[in-house]
Amino acid sequence: MYIHQQEKAQSFTKLPNFLFEAPTYQPLSNEAKILYAYILRRTELSRKNGWADDYGRIYLYYPINEVVELLHCGRQKAVNTLRELQYAGLVEIKKQGCGKTNRLYPLFYESGTNH
Repeated sequence: MYIHQQEKAQSFTKLPNFLFEAPTYQPLSNEAKILYAYILRRTELSRKNGWADDYGRIYLYYPINEVVELLHCGRQKAVNTLRELQYAGLVEIKKQGCGKTNRLYPLFYESGTNH
């Protein structure tokens, strides 16, 4: 089927180029890159809903079971993928305790060049 004008609007998730172009992030797994793109998408929703801490930093919740669903993987792989983003400096994870979902603080890539 060909794409025609005035097709139904489709939902898209932006996948930042720097994840593939910046030497720092090239070693990230494709799962981590996809998860980061989805985290950025949720960040916009958090911003619209006013989800910010006392310092004005945007946060979101991404329960492990939802990461498992998104990536079609097991729980440990989902946990490891989140850790991969944490170690790469793309998210900060704050434990809530008492069985609550961890808060994710998306961090933004900064570079002297436009990506």
